[in-house]
Amino acid sequence: MRLQELAEEIQQDLEEGKLNFIIYQEGRQWKYEKYDSYGDKIDEEAEKRYFTIKYRIDDEAIIVNGKKDFISYDLKYIQKRIKDLIRG
Repeated sequence: MRLQELAEEIQQDLEEGKLNFIIYQEGRQWKYEKYDSYGDKIDEEAEKRYFTIKYRIDDEAIIVNGKKDFISYDLKYIQKRIKDLIRG
């Protein structure tokens, strides 16, 4: 999917601040997976999924958090922020 479509799909969850996402690219397509719920304990399976994506698909894959990584949930801002986080 395009980055705009990804931003639209995760916008509501980001606003609610409940979920973390693994965001990555496969070729030119942007993809995401839910990383875990907004809890203190990280699911071992979710962590394994993240490292699999990072090392086998996209070494620039990131985990974003709805509350910590965004100050606005406007679609343009979400897209820009994801690009900034990926670039480090």
